[in-house]
Amino acid sequence: MFAFVNWRAAWLRRASARTRGLGRDHRGSVAIMFGLTVFIIFTIVGSAVDYGRAMLARARLQAAVDSSVLAAARVWQLNNDLQLAEEKAYAQFDSNKPYNPSRVISFTPDMVAATFTMVGETVVKTPFLSFVNHPTITIETRGQALLAGGGNGGNGGTSLEVSLMLDVTGSMAGSKIEDLKAAAKDLIDIVIWADQSEYTSRVALAPFSSAINAGALGPSVAHNPSTSLSFKLRSGSSSTRYRTNTYCVSERTGPQNFTDAAPKDGDKIPRVYQTGSNTACVPAAPIVPMTSDKDALKTVINGFVASGNTAGHLGTAWAWYLLSPNWASVLPAASKPQPYSMVTEVGAKGQPLLSKIAVLMTDGEYNYQYCNSTNPNTAGATIPDSDTGNSGANCKSPNGTSTQQARDLCAAMKVAGIKVYTVGFELPDPKNGKDADSVVTLRECASEPHMFYNTKTGDELRNAFRHIATSIAAPILSR
Repeated sequence: MFAFVNWRAAWLRRASARTRGLGRDHRGSVAIMFGLTVFIIFTIVGSAVDYGRAMLARARLQAAVDSSVLAAARVWQLNNDLQLAEEKAYAQFDSNKPYNPSRVISFTPDMVAATFTMVGETVVKTPFLSFVNHPTITIETRGQALLAGGGNGGNGGTSLEVSLMLDVTGSMAGSKIEDLKAAAKDLIDIVIWADQSEYTSRVALAPFSSAINAGALGPSVAHNPSTSLSFKLRSGSSSTRYRTNTYCVSERTGPQNFTDAAPKDGDKIPRVYQTGSNTACVPAAPIVPMTSDKDALKTVINGFVASGNTAGHLGTAWAWYLLSPNWASVLPAASKPQPYSMVTEVGAKGQPLLSKIAVLMTDGEYNYQYCNSTNPNTAGATIPDSDTGNSGANCKSPNGTSTQQARDLCAAMKVAGIKVYTVGFELPDPKNGKDADSVVTLRECASEPHMFYNTKTGDELRNAFRHIATSIAAPILSR
């Protein structure tokens, strides 16, 4: 019994000593702490590497989703084909998706809200985080494109003022005038958005042929408000009577011939005097000041009738006048153009506050211009000059040919801050290696080479107008 007690006491003394030794021996604890520290550092650094790879994949996924919805929106605007838009969206995603396993979760076009929405997903392997049971990270992003034109609007914070010079001359008869109607209405649908509360989009029409029908603006802008004046042009023993009973107008002469100065007393737009008993204006369609009323614009377009000659300089001038703030005093309140200064001012996002756009369309050579009456009682009256097809006048236009006047007007409006797009439709082919004057004129009038469209078919004409519309009212990201 005593021996057992002594052995137990001895064992306890040895155990106690060993226990106290553990407290004094730091060799094992250092190794453990070092191992734990290395593991923690490895995990932190590795996690940062994995996280960085995940963020890079997320950025690539977002870029792929964004580019896909924008591409889909543009395809729809140009082709009005939702299936084609969806195919473009998926193709764009496949071309730009991250290298990691990625897929489209959903693609949703909403024609009521005028949006295209895509949700994409990518899976990123995380070799470092796999040590803490996280072998992958799944990332999901969403992108949405808003159709600024025809949709909820805003165009990225830029208001739009657009004027359309539209050729309704006799050579546009038949299917050509119908193609033009469709193309112009396509542009209107794209450019004019629904919500006009903050940023506006308005379109004006300047149909032209032998002259311009000033319509309701006639009393304010035209010389000789009376419609009962006439004069005779004598040639030897014969004479020709010229008269007017409409607000058909021609070109300005004098110091304001190539400017957008306001039409004031003594400097208004000359009226057209014609021979014979039929003095109806050609074209019958009047100009339409800027408006965001799609139905009103389309009603005028639907009524286009092809007739008359090609005084393209007149359409060019009026496309400018309807965008000019100098004409605000004679235009309806809702149609008054904004100041030119807004074209160069920028908003909070660096975007221009305003874009002024002229679209000039024709199908042939400019061949009709006017000269002035020398009768003091009919000052401000004009008649077709001797170079035109149906004039008995022995006079020349003081401003030069219709072609040269159009070029001078284009140059002046571009200096004022207006962007000019031009569209030819079945223009004459080159002869002896030389382009037709109409091609040269439209090319010179365009603000940039790519802003001239030389179309040969009705489909090409519609595509040109749609392309212009999407260029000036592009879809925007709204996610």
